[in-house]
Amino acid sequence: MQGIGIGVSDFKMLRTRDNYFIDKSLYIKDIIDNQSSVILVTRPRRFGKTLNMSMLRYYFDCSQKDNRELFNGLKILEQEEKYISKLGAYPCIYMTLKDVNDTTYEKMLLNLKSAISDMYQEHRYLLDSDIIYPEEKEQINDILWFRADENVLKNSVKQLSKYLNRYYNRPVMLFLDEYDVPLQNFYVEGYYDESIKFFKTFFGTTFKDNPYLEKTVITGVSRVAKESIFSRSK
Repeated sequence: MQGIGIGVSDFKMLRTRDNYFIDKSLYIKDIIDNQSSVILVTRPRRFGKTLNMSMLRYYFDCSQKDNRELFNGLKILEQEEKYISKLGAYPCIYMTLKDVNDTTYEKMLLNLKSAISDMYQEHRYLLDSDIIYPEEKEQINDILWFRADENVLKNSVKQLSKYLNRYYNRPVMLFLDEYDVPLQNFYVEGYYDESIKFFKTFFGTTFKDNPYLEKTVITGVSRVAKESIFSRSK
């Protein structure tokens, strides 16, 4: 018997529980058709952004088996082959910044380390591969065990995309959810200046100077300002 999955933002959980789901799968087609390498989607809170990101991730991810059955009966599988062929076609990185906030820069940075560690944890299998060099495995362990310094954190997403690109020999899809939570928080809490320097480099390295990415989808509430945080600081 179908039910309403109140508060469920994981697409797989929603589908396997047979909860009601409004078919938004043509959003996948829109992402594929979009020629931009970085796509920013801004919507109000509680608008289903995280669920949509989860759906994208399950569709594109090549590391998970049998994801096709999650999309049975949805409109995306009625589309042309160029769209269906993207099912399970890319290694994927998913990261959320929803909990990267606190009253000081140092506490915020600890929360960021936790978010990045969670991101790397999903790809822990890289440590068992000979394709990843010993010094790279050491850096992965530093991130997993919260030993990474700020410079390593700034480059962490780019590095992970490099490892996945080499491991799968395919470009990587990156999904960054709630990118603006730390930005809003450090403005309110009064540690804007030191934080904006960090995030300008973090976002710049991740999105602008990253040759390993196929496409990036970013969600948040805030539109990017004219002087963009996605620009590298000099």
